Amino acid sequence: MGSTEHRGRIGRPWRREPRNRTPGTQSGLGAASVTLAAAFGGELLAGTPGAVIAGGLALVSLTAAPAVHALVQYLRAAMPPGPGPLPPGPGPLPPVPPHAQEGPAPPPLPAARAVEAVEAVPDAQEGGTAFWTMLTQSERQALLDRAHGHVYRRGDVLCREGVLAQEVIVILDGLARVWVEEGGVQRTVAFRGGGELVGERAAMVARDRSATVTAEGDLNALRVPAHAFAAYLAAHPRVQAILVNQVYRRQTERRDEAALPAGAGGPGTALPDGPNGSCTILTTDIQGFSSRRRTDADRRHVVAAMYGMLEEAFAASRLDFAALHTEDRGDGALVVVPSGTPTGQVVDPMLAHLAAALRRYNRRAAEPVRIQLRAAMHVGPVQRDARGVSGLPIITTRRLVDAPAVKRRVAETGADLAFVVSEFVFDNVIAPAPGFVDPARYARVRVRVKETSLPAWLTLEGGASRLEAM
Repeated sequence: MGSTEHRGRIGRPWRREPRNRTPGTQSGLGAASVTLAAAFGGELLAGTPGAVIAGGLALVSLTAAPAVHALVQYLRAAMPPGPGPLPPGPGPLPPVPPHAQEGPAPPPLPAARAVEAVEAVPDAQEGGTAFWTMLTQSERQALLDRAHGHVYRRGDVLCREGVLAQEVIVILDGLARVWVEEGGVQRTVAFRGGGELVGERAAMVARDRSATVTAEGDLNALRVPAHAFAAYLAAHPRVQAILVNQVYRRQTERRDEAALPAGAGGPGTALPDGPNGSCTILTTDIQGFSSRRRTDADRRHVVAAMYGMLEEAFAASRLDFAALHTEDRGDGALVVVPSGTPTGQVVDPMLAHLAAALRRYNRRAAEPVRIQLRAAMHVGPVQRDARGVSGLPIITTRRLVDAPAVKRRVAETGADLAFVVSEFVFDNVIAPAPGFVDPARYARVRVRVKETSLPAWLTLEGGASRLEAM
């Protein structure tokens, strides 16, 4: 019993010793060598010639093993240490080049060099669309005050697809590639150069990046935290209009223009004498306009009242309603606001004043002339000709205002106003907007009209207007 305990505490025969220290193995080899030597001697004295030869070979090979082992250990000790095991591979498709993830972070751009790089950005040419070149000197300086310079090396990642957006980057000089991963393959979406903005969605709403952007060579840039850029936009409404146009243009980069319906056109086809760029489009519709409870005189009255309230509401947003492009649609109106006016200015405080005007009107109105107004807003390129305006965004806006889900909620709640916006307008205008706009009052709805099926956001004013997502 005592011998067993001693063996368990100290001997630990089951423990594997390091390979370069195997005294038990070496002593075993020595004992085996002695045994074979004795056997070989016996065969030499009394065995056959074949047995003598076999025993001799076994003895030589076994006794040579310790010598070979000693030689290998000597050579290992003499060699310099290697680089160690290789790191695991990055997989079938690395999201960025390997060197973009290694080495120290890119050094900050010195202040003097940042100013030099900023001054090197060319001024805007006619029709130019680069973000920086569209800013005035005072707007540029205000943005510089909120930014810090940065240098990216070739292959460095400016932003990565699927990662939460936390900053906006203005490229001063150099070239960046925008790409997405589709089916395990990188597809280039666009290239960005001097004066262009990267990561503008960070300024609008906290969303994951929709693409990866990598530097094609050395690239100088300004980096602005998302919260600082949002404050900058709030202080500079004109810049916000520029940004909304750019965001829309970026979203259409992935689309096939050939797939648009005839007459829809694209961002570059607007005629110079009409609305152009990414205009703000508002469509209104009076619910139950053709009801038998109304007479023709009632219909004329409610249409006139609607236009009066629209004019009053747009005036609250410092917009001259008479100067805007408007078209009467019988039971509603189409209003197109030029691209130079920020969509945020159109919404706020216009929407709040329109809701208040409808509430005042309906308190005094008889049932046949009561107005339940549905209004929809979208942003996009608009073309104008002798017959009026056209474009796919106008069609989309009409689909929003005619959505059965919107009509049903107005009927159920008795709301004075139903305001429905596209997902683009909600993400980029409603969600980050200050003032009278409360994004918490909006609920997500699904618009299904004819061949259209798309998400939208709805808010109701007046009546039992509590909303739930549909």
